[in-house]
Amino acid sequence: MAQDIARVYRQCDPARPLEPGDIRYVPCENTRGESDLIAQLTNAIRWSETPLHLLFSGHRGGGKSTELLRLQKNLVEPPASEEKFFVVYFEADQEDIDVNDVDFPDLLLAIVRQVGKALRERVSVKLRPSWLSRFIGDLKRFLGSEVEFEQLELDAQIAKFTATIKSSPDARLEIRKALEPNVSNLIQAANDLLDDAIIQLKNRGYRDLVLIVDNLDRIVLRDLESGITTHERLFLNRGSQLHALRCHIVYTLPISMVYSPNATALMNVFGRDPAVLPMVKVANPDDSDNPTGMAALREIVLKRFIAANVTQWTDAFDSFDTRDYLCRMSGGHLRNLLILIRSACTVAGALPLTRRVVEQAARGISNDFERALNHPDFFKTLRDIDKTKALPGSKDDQMLLYNLSVLEYLNGEVWYVVNPAVKALEKFKSPRRATKSRSR
Repeated sequence: MAQDIARVYRQCDPARPLEPGDIRYVPCENTRGESDLIAQLTNAIRWSETPLHLLFSGHRGGGKSTELLRLQKNLVEPPASEEKFFVVYFEADQEDIDVNDVDFPDLLLAIVRQVGKALRERVSVKLRPSWLSRFIGDLKRFLGSEVEFEQLELDAQIAKFTATIKSSPDARLEIRKALEPNVSNLIQAANDLLDDAIIQLKNRGYRDLVLIVDNLDRIVLRDLESGITTHERLFLNRGSQLHALRCHIVYTLPISMVYSPNATALMNVFGRDPAVLPMVKVANPDDSDNPTGMAALREIVLKRFIAANVTQWTDAFDSFDTRDYLCRMSGGHLRNLLILIRSACTVAGALPLTRRVVEQAARGISNDFERALNHPDFFKTLRDIDKTKALPGSKDDQMLLYNLSVLEYLNGEVWYVVNPAVKALEKFKSPRRATKSRSR
């Protein structure tokens, strides 16, 4: 019935991470690698006596936000023998930054704003007046209109600037010019505020303050005139400033940075390697199905359908083969799995989903990749990866990981596969076709 498929569609929103306790959540630790990364991050923060600055990476849409919400829950609701943390989780791109153009001053203002807002709303603690508030007051001229600044709390004042930085490229440049000579003072002022916040929180029974800055992995990868990428500008050139804030912070990191030629500098700056969340292992290195990974994906699909009141496989798909084809074509990438289900729903109009409509949905994703892979050299690199299951060390590696053309898996050792939606392209199958495209 049309109501059934509409409910399935709504239960498969790829843009919404699952909150802890959601009945649709499926633990996938044993299908992603050999250990629970979130348990490791939880222990690292609980056991550390000094602020940790952790990097959490993985493919966009691979489930990082859902896992970070688990981390938040672990710290906020610890075992009886542990103290609770005050956790400020925020998605940086929702209100504060433009992923097309991000630099450290923008992010610093966003962090101070989010901490101030959380303290004021959740524990009735106000950030005390400081040099930062006076400096922010001096920047009112960039807002383009008169604002009753003096009547606003500091976080609300900063919100005026982060909104302007996000929405107006011209104002963004002017504000950065004003902020840049004062970055050291801004960091010191931010740390003074964080120090005071931590004292106030400890007086209220919290162990410490933890920030989780999500969606920085969505920063657009492009080359800058300085010869570095947008990702390298923030995490390498500004890494020491990111590391200078005096509280526990988890930053999401674009997976391209893990494989940057300069990635070893991350270890030097942050003191530990990034934690990388691999894909669910839908396949083995020999391209055969991985039984554990396939079982996990089937359970993920089943729980979405059950949440939509569709409780029988025979009501959901015309055959088990169709269901398994859907899982394989996702490549173990959770957002792509949900996109495939949604696309198949819109094509089908009613349940069960047939092989024809799932193949049509998969072709839609393949077509998106064909438009993105607009240079023939990409396909040569992709065919090399398909044969060796390793990155060749080419100039294209970072981009192919960033745009999900290549997926990373872990089973003791790391290996790489070409996204099934890319492998379905004629340009991938036929070098001759790619060569013709280059000659046009």
